Amino acid sequence: MSERIRVLALEPYYGGSHRAVLDLLVAHVDAEWTLVTLPARKWKWRMRGAAITMAEQVRALVAESGARAPYDVVFASTFLNLAEWRGLVGPALARVPAIVYFHENQLLYPNRHTAEWDLQFPLTNVTTALSAECCVFNTAWNLEGFLSEIPVFMRGFPDHRPAGLEEVIRAKSTVLAPPFDERVFARAPLVRGDRVRLVWPHRWEHDKGPEEFLAAVGALAAEGLDFEVAIAGQSFRETEEAIASSARSLGPRLVHCGQPEGRSAYAALLSSSDVAVSTARNEFFGLAMVEACAAGCMPLVPERLAYPEIYPASFRYDGFDDLVSRLRAHITCRPAPGAARSLAGRFSIECLAPCYSALLERTASPG
Repeated sequence: MSERIRVLALEPYYGGSHRAVLDLLVAHVDAEWTLVTLPARKWKWRMRGAAITMAEQVRALVAESGARAPYDVVFASTFLNLAEWRGLVGPALARVPAIVYFHENQLLYPNRHTAEWDLQFPLTNVTTALSAECCVFNTAWNLEGFLSEIPVFMRGFPDHRPAGLEEVIRAKSTVLAPPFDERVFARAPLVRGDRVRLVWPHRWEHDKGPEEFLAAVGALAAEGLDFEVAIAGQSFRETEEAIASSARSLGPRLVHCGQPEGRSAYAALLSSSDVAVSTARNEFFGLAMVEACAAGCMPLVPERLAYPEIYPASFRYDGFDDLVSRLRAHITCRPAPGAARSLAGRFSIECLAPCYSALLERTASPG
């Protein structure tokens, strides 16, 4: 296309990795971006109701502009029910080609308490994928897991079970990793203290497995090994006290507990750490671990989820005992700082911006 592509970005959950990725695309992918967003609160209510609100917002924007077709492509996340939005926004806007980015999918998300009405969330992912012209998944694990679970999910219908949906969705799906701003982390000076520092940089929620990490470092502390622990990431009211209380049992080994104030402070904490650990039970990509690599940490990730797709076997552990063993080895033989930085470079916005630009071009002007 000779003119800049006009992109309408719809993000009902404008926070965390969703916001970070979208902001980078807006800043680095040459297009005329219009952002319609909602605050990152109550994700279930966003999936239920964002289509109504965002249809109203977009109709108002179009009315103000006076243009009949002001956008060439829609770029949305899976917190939006795209099929509903298209039904509500009006026929002209409903025909604009749409890309849906799957940061995650609800068919693979581990729910602790699933009520019957929660089945609407994976169904929303399916109908959104069917409605879109292009579905983009952050990893092949995310894509293949989603497709393989669709027939299983459909068997739960009492009757009129749709068949063959996974083939329809596969035909218009691709894998494209989320970008991150490598400069923020690579520029932070590599400062190491006297003791090996282990960092756990994740949301304080059950699906990230904080209990497993705390059990592992607790076991190593009981052996008398001398090391430091930093626990970063966003805390939540439901989990904050339990995790903080368990972390405090580490005594003077605990040097940080809480979300750093700002990206610079976060980068500095990572760059002062030797080993970054994931104990996730659910992870579709894991930007935090990629950022830790860029900041100079040695990654240690489980042999599951999306991690085998991203990290060589030397950075993966298989089970709790192996996690403890590998952490013990890193404490007794300190890893060289920056040894895993090359793993992160391919996910930088500088590397991925051309891929996203081509995706927008291809979808906005098919054929």
